[in-house]
Amino acid sequence: MTTHLVSAIEKKLDWGNGDTWTNKDFEALSERILKSTNKRLSVTTLKRIWGRAEQVANPSMATLDILSEYLGHENWRAFVRVQEQATVTNKIPPWWNAKIGYGVLGLLVFGGLLSFFMSSSKKGTEKVSYDPGNFSFTSRPVSNDIPNSVVFEYDAAAAPKNAKIEIQQSWDRRKRIKINREDSIATCIYYRPGFFKSKLVINDSVVKEKDVFITSQDWLGMIDRDSVPIYLKNEEIFTNGSLGVGEATLSKYGIDPGISRTRVSLHQVRDFGELYTNDFEFKTVLQNQYNEGINACQGTLITLLYDGGAIVLTLADKGCVAELNLMAFDRYIDGSKTDLSAFGVDFSTAARVQCISKNQKLSIFVNGHVAYELKVPEIPKKIIGFRIQFDGAGMVEQVVLRNQSRVLYTTNFTKYP
Repeated sequence: MTTHLVSAIEKKLDWGNGDTWTNKDFEALSERILKSTNKRLSVTTLKRIWGRAEQVANPSMATLDILSEYLGHENWRAFVRVQEQATVTNKIPPWWNAKIGYGVLGLLVFGGLLSFFMSSSKKGTEKVSYDPGNFSFTSRPVSNDIPNSVVFEYDAAAAPKNAKIEIQQSWDRRKRIKINREDSIATCIYYRPGFFKSKLVINDSVVKEKDVFITSQDWLGMIDRDSVPIYLKNEEIFTNGSLGVGEATLSKYGIDPGISRTRVSLHQVRDFGELYTNDFEFKTVLQNQYNEGINACQGTLITLLYDGGAIVLTLADKGCVAELNLMAFDRYIDGSKTDLSAFGVDFSTAARVQCISKNQKLSIFVNGHVAYELKVPEIPKKIIGFRIQFDGAGMVEQVVLRNQSRVLYTTNFTKYP
């Protein structure tokens, strides 16, 4: 039903298909939604709805409610109800009335019988389920660098002869490549590190999934863009014993964060050893160093990646906390409806952030104070990396990862050029 929601918004805006929208289009949509509903959805959230940014969970009910309200409905349930009613209404001709009802009924019965026989003859084209045991699907990254190509080996001979066969790189349905039933090898390129669930798809049915783990080996810095990011050299992200991306580096690439949405990111994705969601401590000291123009809110994201999901927390200038959100273990906490003011900071000095998971509880501290607590699922998942992102520019002084027994990772930026 979310596809109906997206289509309805595209029709209302008349900007064409959302696959062709630019970052400015999503910014304009965000402003229109704010003006219409008095509620804000971030550009990143909108891009996720349209499949234009990395999705870490299904859309929250709060997000669906706001989009439905923008279309003139009370909430998401009201939008769904209207769609269902429209589906039923469309089956009844508008010229139906009591005088000609019985004659029309006869025509409808005849039409229904005709449709039945036609559909019976087309059963072979309906979506069917496939036995995963009849297919094979494996993956292998070709290097340890970014970008990285992955070789997929597959056996789809059990698919129908005219079937549409595809490999989907991750959660994003747009990132599919068509493959041939008779072939056995296909390759895809990954531009960012992370943990991905690739899929073998037959006629839109997922028959096999395979984990793809793209590591960064060490620190990787980049300037984020919708398509291919700008990769930064070590000498551009390491300075004076700290890690970061400054205005000088952005200027070098012709980017002015005062007039354009700019996000820089620092990645560390690899196997840290015995580090799981039910027993870990993550600690960092960081500072967003840009507070002007369109990036004046100093948005800062910290993402802990684990097998199958992510913990995402956001910091910002204290005046912008209504735009913040928090996500962990399939829970989404919307700052427009929840008090997340503890994540508002004064970035004139570095902020201290700490996440501690023990006794099935995740506690998040900001500058020494508990900002939020969540329940941790009983089944532990392996933590496989983290990334830190700044709107504008920013730097990191320290990162520590440990479990209850020992430190598994700590920074030593002085070893870099």
